[in-house]
Amino acid sequence: MTMENGNSGIDRFRELTWGDLTAWAGKDVLTAGRNLQRKGSVKQLSKTADGGLLTWIQAEEVFATHVGFDHEELFCHCACQGEGACEHGIATILEYIAYLKKNIPVPFASSNDQRFFLL
Repeated sequence: MTMENGNSGIDRFRELTWGDLTAWAGKDVLTAGRNLQRKGSVKQLSKTADGGLLTWIQAEEVFATHVGFDHEELFCHCACQGEGACEHGIATILEYIAYLKKNIPVPFASSNDQRFFLL
């Protein structure tokens, strides 16, 4: 999925629509991710220096998940499968959007955060 806005000062996750997420991940993955997020499976949400998001997802196992944008393309790196959209990436994005709506600050991950080394 390509985002049209090239302005790096804009939080690109804030601009995502349900249609964008459906086009990127598909309806089934989107529904599964929403269910994970609603169950409180997203833990330790953090921002990355490059504007991405980093989380632990407590599902059937614990997965490190990193989502972000590379050349305006949404990406997901997850310990569950590696590359591509997954329910853990969707849950991460939806949790971040929930934080934005509630004006909850999201801390930055350190450059040596353990989750980076698991991906």
